[in-house]
Amino acid sequence: MTVLAGCGGSNHTERTTPPARTTPTPADSNADLRLPAHVPRRASGTADRAAVRVIARWLRVLRRGDEVRAARFWATGAKFQNATPVLTIDTPIEKVAVQKSLPCGARIKHAAGPAPFVVLVFLLTERRGGYCGSGAGHTARGAIRVAHGHIAEWYRLPDDPGQNEPDVAVTEGGTSA
Repeated sequence: MTVLAGCGGSNHTERTTPPARTTPTPADSNADLRLPAHVPRRASGTADRAAVRVIARWLRVLRRGDEVRAARFWATGAKFQNATPVLTIDTPIEKVAVQKSLPCGARIKHAAGPAPFVVLVFLLTERRGGYCGSGAGHTARGAIRVAHGHIAEWYRLPDDPGQNEPDVAVTEGGTSA
């Protein structure tokens, strides 16, 4: 992102402060990829069964390659982060785009709390319409919040709960970016 410096009248005075940075540094770029503070990194407690059922149904539809139907599991205004900054999903087209962005299908291997999130370990699979490549058979972690029967927040968690940023290689279907 570009930062716009202030503009206004002519600049006839000597600049006494350094110019504003207009390009992000690598550290700035990584900050956008960090998980929000409210997202749990570790599983603890029992997962909400109704939320797990919604997630399992969504994954089943996605594995079949029905991206339009899978998009209906998402709430309008849902938050989504998968090796990206946190995105807000506002339109049906954006909901479908999220489904298309997921190269792998998945099955739930393990689900736990803490509420209101479900912290999951997924077993990655091939899916119709996607290409998981060498990621198939590996696991990935996620934190999903379901509200009123729809996915309201979806975050890709790092494979190591102590990390702050997702493992891009697994996120991208097993190929490094």
